[in-house]
Amino acid sequence: MYDAELMAVATGAAGTLVAAIATSGAEKMRLKVAHFFRRATPDQQRAAAQAVNDTAAQLTSPSAEAQALAATAWTQLIAQYLAEHRDAMSEVDELALPAPSASKVWNQHNTGTGMFIGGDVRGGLTFNYGGAPDGGR
Repeated sequence: MYDAELMAVATGAAGTLVAAIATSGAEKMRLKVAHFFRRATPDQQRAAAQAVNDTAAQLTSPSAEAQALAATAWTQLIAQYLAEHRDAMSEVDELALPAPSASKVWNQHNTGTGMFIGGDVRGGLTFNYGGAPDGGR
């Protein structure tokens, strides 16, 4: 049996991880899980990767029961890992951090009239960031 602190950490991490898989998707979370379980045996790493897929499949119809079942499975997996790798306890928070969103692409179009001499603009200059031109306003 695991100690209370370990179980509290594992339970919290499992619930957060299941929620993150539900909102961010398995693809984004697969890398985080692989990084977290990097000290694990190959069998444990495979089990963690399979657990991401299983959780994503369970959550196709997101019910409270499906989330609870997935969280229970993750609690056991994380608790076992933390029992063997206590130094990973400080890294559990990484599982709780949201996956970084896809980078946002901005389109910048600069137009100018007049002369550009040595970095100085002689005339008008318009900057448009990520949207339609503002008509010179």
